[in-house]
Amino acid sequence: MIRLFFFLLFLTIFPLQAFAEAKESAYERVMRTGTLRCGFIPWPPGFEIDPNTREVKGPSKELFENIIKLTGWDVEFVEVSLTTDILDLNNGRIDAICASGPWTITNVKFIDYTTPAVYSPIFVYVRADETRFETYKDLNNENISFVGIDGDISIDLAGYRFPNAIIRSLINLTDPAMLLMEVATGKADAVILDPVTAESYMKNNPEQIKEFPLKEPLAVYPVGLAVKWGEYELKQSLNRATEMAINIGLADDLIDLYDSSRRTIYSPAKTYQLPE
Repeated sequence: MIRLFFFLLFLTIFPLQAFAEAKESAYERVMRTGTLRCGFIPWPPGFEIDPNTREVKGPSKELFENIIKLTGWDVEFVEVSLTTDILDLNNGRIDAICASGPWTITNVKFIDYTTPAVYSPIFVYVRADETRFETYKDLNNENISFVGIDGDISIDLAGYRFPNAIIRSLINLTDPAMLLMEVATGKADAVILDPVTAESYMKNNPEQIKEFPLKEPLAVYPVGLAVKWGEYELKQSLNRATEMAINIGLADDLIDLYDSSRRTIYSPAKTYQLPE
């Protein structure tokens, strides 16, 4: 009887606080601390880390930092990887993922996405002297090889659009520039990639690769923030902040600094129509 009494006393006094903390949502934690921990995947030039200062920088960093600050919260950027980002989100290491989107469509079962801040066109890139291909159908061939990174659209989208081609994957810690180098050196015939990354590579390595010669992108992906499923309050706060950034022109101002022509980044449509 005495053992039972002390056991019940222990359960009553000690676990209550731990239980309450375990039940704290990401939104409640952000409201309590005033800081949103946003996970990011290093992907130059959008998100990159200065090797000397370890400072996080890049156009994606600036865009999402400004969006989050519209809520009145501070931002802490936390490095994650393509294989741990969802786990880090669901176990509470981070509160959201910055510059996220359904890059791998199967992820929609595990995380929820906010209003897109921008849209990213996706293209196919081949060697600069490549002359074998005229249409996308020419790439869907068992003699054609694609290279990509595990957990990225370079693998996911290649499998959907070119199921007959050979697809070779590199580990998720691979620098995206390596994908283009694999094509440039003839280790692969093609790669699916965003033009921001590709044009940065082409600027530093001229006449090695080229965009596949079609006017339309292979796909267009929304880019925003991702939150854990069920985090309705946090998602709605970030939705409203993103919409405000778009409607007051903040998003466009930041995009203009890097691509005023909107060739590599597309602006979302406004949520209103001006009177005629």
